[in-house]
Amino acid sequence: MNDHVPVPSPKVSPSRRLGIAMVLFSASSWGLSGTASQVLFQHQHLTAAWLVSVRMLFSGMVLVGWGMLRRNPASRALAANWRRWPQLLIFAAFGLFGVQYSYFKAIAEGNAATGTLLQYLGPPMMVAYLAVKNRQAPDTRERWAIVFAILGTLLLVSGGHFGRLEVPLDAVVWGLLSALCLAFYTLYPGSLLQTFDAVSVVGWGMLLGGLVSLSTGGLFQVHKVAWSFSTVALVAFVVLLGTLAAFLLYLASLRVLSPSEAGLLATAEPVAAVTASLLFLHVHLDLIAILGGLAIIVAVIQLSRKKAQEAPITGLPYPPDTL
Repeated sequence: MNDHVPVPSPKVSPSRRLGIAMVLFSASSWGLSGTASQVLFQHQHLTAAWLVSVRMLFSGMVLVGWGMLRRNPASRALAANWRRWPQLLIFAAFGLFGVQYSYFKAIAEGNAATGTLLQYLGPPMMVAYLAVKNRQAPDTRERWAIVFAILGTLLLVSGGHFGRLEVPLDAVVWGLLSALCLAFYTLYPGSLLQTFDAVSVVGWGMLLGGLVSLSTGGLFQVHKVAWSFSTVALVAFVVLLGTLAAFLLYLASLRVLSPSEAGLLATAEPVAAVTASLLFLHVHLDLIAILGGLAIIVAVIQLSRKKAQEAPITGLPYPPDTL
């Protein structure tokens, strides 16, 4: 007679539960901030340039100021290392400013759901770029991710009618540009992150990117804005919860979660953006477009499931539309 001894299921430690909650909160805040931005653009008449300027300048000042108050040696060292500033300025202009401005323009020209999903093409783009750069063919999982990403994009923007676009062309162009900037944002600062911590790099990058954003004149484009309590509340949500809190909580979660686990959980962002757009903004997405969006999410999940040491996506944590 064989006695069956039940094997206890592995328990999730409280610290890991907290880490999971941090990522899910961050991802949901990112997704909902996209929906809030759509309201600001299409109903309160704010511009993408204005919101990017306020978001980057405020976040940059807070992160840099926090580092200085804590006497963070990395933040001070980065500020004093002038040889690193050209690289930091390129990262700020084409990475941080580029990804945020193009993402918000995609939302302004279309909607938060499609803008967020199109930006999620960034990871498959990174795989394709690294395959060409390293002259190494993608593995099976990466190839399938690229196929799902391309198919998902076609279904999302066409709704299955391949002879026409269901999404405004300007929104598609800005969304794809956002994905390209996301790939650049993630990969470019790798050498900076080998010397300085992510908060210092992003803090100074946001501050410099905010100064770059002033060249658009967006900070002064407020004459048509319908200011109200709800307008201020939505701006505060985008800047405080959808940017600062989400970024810091996501970084904190990496103390107990691997980058691949955090990346997998972060796919809650497009789910939150799409759900909020459908429920609160009454954005119409037909079944084919929804299937296209799911295909893009599956592509990102395929890449996120790779072991952290094998993952092709290196550099800053995703996502930063969000930063």
